Amino acid sequence: MSSEEEKLTALYARRQEILKDLSEVDSSIKQLESDIQLKVSEAAKRTIDENKSGNADLDKVNEVIASCVRDATGLRDGLKVVEACRYVQDYGNKDDAARQKIPFRNVFVQECIRHALDLSNDANGSELMQHLLSLLRPGMKSAVMGDIDYDPTTSSEQEHSEVLLLINELGDDIVTVACNTNGARVSQRIIDALSTPEEFDVYTSVLAPSIVEVAKDINGNHSLSKLITSSRFCQLGDEEADSAAATAVYERIFQKIADNCIDICKNRQGCCIIQKCLQHAPEPYHTTIINTVLSNSLKLVQDPFGNYVVQFILDKQQDINGSRKEIDDEDGGSSAPNYTNQIIRQMLHHVAELSCNKFSSNVIEKCLKTSSSDVRQLLVDELTEPHVLPKLLTDSFANYVIQTAISTVSDDGQFTQLRDAIMPLQSLLKNSPYGVKIESKLSRRHREAARRLPKKKETTSSSSSHLPPPSQEPALPSYIPPQGITGIPMMAPDGSMGQPMAFANMTPDMASLFQQQQQMMGMPFVLQGQQMIGIPNAPPPPFTMSVINGSSLPDYR
Repeated sequence: MSSEEEKLTALYARRQEILKDLSEVDSSIKQLESDIQLKVSEAAKRTIDENKSGNADLDKVNEVIASCVRDATGLRDGLKVVEACRYVQDYGNKDDAARQKIPFRNVFVQECIRHALDLSNDANGSELMQHLLSLLRPGMKSAVMGDIDYDPTTSSEQEHSEVLLLINELGDDIVTVACNTNGARVSQRIIDALSTPEEFDVYTSVLAPSIVEVAKDINGNHSLSKLITSSRFCQLGDEEADSAAATAVYERIFQKIADNCIDICKNRQGCCIIQKCLQHAPEPYHTTIINTVLSNSLKLVQDPFGNYVVQFILDKQQDINGSRKEIDDEDGGSSAPNYTNQIIRQMLHHVAELSCNKFSSNVIEKCLKTSSSDVRQLLVDELTEPHVLPKLLTDSFANYVIQTAISTVSDDGQFTQLRDAIMPLQSLLKNSPYGVKIESKLSRRHREAARRLPKKKETTSSSSSHLPPPSQEPALPSYIPPQGITGIPMMAPDGSMGQPMAFANMTPDMASLFQQQQQMMGMPFVLQGQQMIGIPNAPPPPFTMSVINGSSLPDYR
């Protein structure tokens, strides 16, 4: 046996020993995990036993909550309890068996509220809290833990709000829950459960100090967005009795956002919050926010996230103007301002520079699409300046601006201006990876312009044909031979074709005769080796012609 084979055999033996040791290690790991899980279960059980209060309902609820956090099986048991409580709540005034379970329902809800922070931030517990929130009763005032007595035969349950009880229990931890991966869903369900001005007032009072942090958080922004777009939140000031409370609530949320508008706009999540505010914020906060964005649009268009806010205003110009027009009509004011023109006014004299930026180039394209013709002319003038156009044609971002300009200009004069400025720079286009697309856009627009020209001529001619006839009747013209018939070709003595004999004093009957002959000349016929040609509507069948010594004789084969 060679030395290489001995080494290979030794390596095989070593691998077998390693695999055996690895198997033993895996077995040890599984045993330790099982022991640890057993100890945790026993510790949890001992904790439950030690915390037993002698109240059977309370002890059972604590056991359900502990098992819910522990594993998926406990979560399923907890969800079954929630469904049982929902049945008790719906049929407690009709079913005696359900009425007897009312104390257990109250204990279960209050214990879940007591452990709301831990449950909300847990993967299983957050699922339990989301289902529990649909059970919470709204009311006009808060209650102390343990003082809620639910009696379906009376209306006293409407005096106390379990939603307020949950908000007060969480307190400042509402922000923690909103910014947690699991708690974010619970936070959104809490907002869905808010229904009375008192509940909105308490919730916003807790949320207001951290509104900017929540708006910029990857999880918290969803809760703030849910609050801003909530129909109940937007309708708080509809009733005169609640107008003062609504003003205080809106002040906490929208004024804080307006004061930090630019900072929030430059954040990935915050720019979405500003867009929600532009859609749903009441006055005067809507005007404050949009004026702040417009006055800082030159900075925002160059920001990776702020440019989306400016584009949103350009896209929603009609909607924003419509809402502003309704407000102005109610107040007797003038029409809504043109936000597109205000944005373009900020960017004038910087169009070429902004076109070469990755983010602001998108805004320039949007301006070309949404602006009016006279305002678009200002942008075209800056894009076609001789000292900047070569750079724009070869830039990786500005070339898309040029393409958009070619596609969107509606005025033939603007297209001619672009074409005349680009054509002398064809050598740059040939050496640029973007030149093909620019030339393609130019060719397409040129073809469209060429197709429109005949239509204009037809329109002009049709309009002139409807002019009234002159007052003096014109003289009747002499007969004109049919088009294409100028004379009869004569045969020379040698068999060749001679000079045609011109028509003279042709009568209408003769003309009709030659016209019929002309139609017969268009009958289909076949030359040897050629395809059949002729007028499709000619009825006679085809026949063949043989060419022999320069003369044509019919060949009836």
